[in-house]
Amino acid sequence: MKQTIFLVGFMGAGKTTVGKKLAEELNCSFSDLDELIEKKSKQTISHIFEEGGEEKFRIVETETLKSININKHQVIATGGGTAMYEDNMQWMNDNGFTVYLMLHPGLLLHRLAKEKKHRPLIAHLDDVDLFEFIVEKLKKRLLFYNQAKLILNGDKKPIFLVEEIKNTIVHK
Repeated sequence: MKQTIFLVGFMGAGKTTVGKKLAEELNCSFSDLDELIEKKSKQTISHIFEEGGEEKFRIVETETLKSININKHQVIATGGGTAMYEDNMQWMNDNGFTVYLMLHPGLLLHRLAKEKKHRPLIAHLDDVDLFEFIVEKLKKRLLFYNQAKLILNGDKKPIFLVEEIKNTIVHK
């Protein structure tokens, strides 16, 4: 089945890593929504946040998401908050196959603590505040993430997640 596959989940869930491997296995293109945003806006994500805050970023993110050519066989790794803004989750479900890579907050903390400086939303947080941030954001986002057509436990090796996604898509 040739379609757009959208990977959703919290930052640090492995969407980009799994997405690249999945696209390779499916012999299709891969895009990271954040990279598409930077290309389209000609600004870094950090600069968009500095200039207009999260609200401005979410507007640009939604515009970029909905400008994607959905008539193409591809894998798109979305941002951690993409699913909960506007009607983005519904739009992705209507225009492709959505996969939620689910991870426990403790594992997310472990992954994100190492790369905070590269993520504008969490760069200023210590580990305790980061854990609270993860738990609070997950509470708000789960309603949207759980609307995905496929929900996978993201703590498996990427190659196993890729196989599960491929097997599900083939049998749909």
